[in-house]
Amino acid sequence: MKLKIDKIFCCHHPSEQLSARRKKLEDFFSKNELQVEWVTSFTPEDTKQYNTESLLRNIQEKGPQNCRGFSEEAVANACDLTAKSASLLLKHNYCYEQQLEHGYSNILILEDDVNLEETFSENYFNKCLDEYKKQNLEMLFLGSCCNLHYPNTKSDQYVYYDQSLRTRCTHCYVVNLRASQRILNHCYKFLDSVDWQLNHIIDIENIRTGWAEPSIKQLNYKSSLNPEGDITNEN
Repeated sequence: MKLKIDKIFCCHHPSEQLSARRKKLEDFFSKNELQVEWVTSFTPEDTKQYNTESLLRNIQEKGPQNCRGFSEEAVANACDLTAKSASLLLKHNYCYEQQLEHGYSNILILEDDVNLEETFSENYFNKCLDEYKKQNLEMLFLGSCCNLHYPNTKSDQYVYYDQSLRTRCTHCYVVNLRASQRILNHCYKFLDSVDWQLNHIIDIENIRTGWAEPSIKQLNYKSSLNPEGDITNEN
């Protein structure tokens, strides 16, 4: 594959439990001759040096049921989920910082539960990038979850823009240099999980954000950030 992108990052927590995810993606990258930087630093333990009180409060109020409230078990679960959420935020923040440091015009950020075996292809991705650039967008969410789709699609168009669009999970998206510069003004505040925090930043920074249809699914793995159950392929 020859993709019209300056750099590809893939966020992954290097644990034995998640090693199958990395192996599956490594096989895909190798088969398609894609150069990818694996982002494996910034462990949950590393997050202890940051102030994550706002993120913890948010998880206790609206996170999975076993993380809500102030019982001993809920607090322990919420603290664990907060550390994992902050770890993922730090991985994404690293990608933005690398984009600024190296002057990459556009980067593709993946997470290790992305399903690249179906919709994703050289033709699909490059057509999406062409439309993204033509529409002068700054972020493009190719991935989707929770059955979030653009309502009115056309057979000859992949990328859609509306000023109300925000994120659709963060397992597969493109961000340009202008957007990363503005994201980094806010990203260490640890207000919420990465997608909801980006929603907030997109809103206040007026980042032009598009959605791709068809979208890229997540693999049917149990999420390390969601103890309530498995991610489905309903996207």
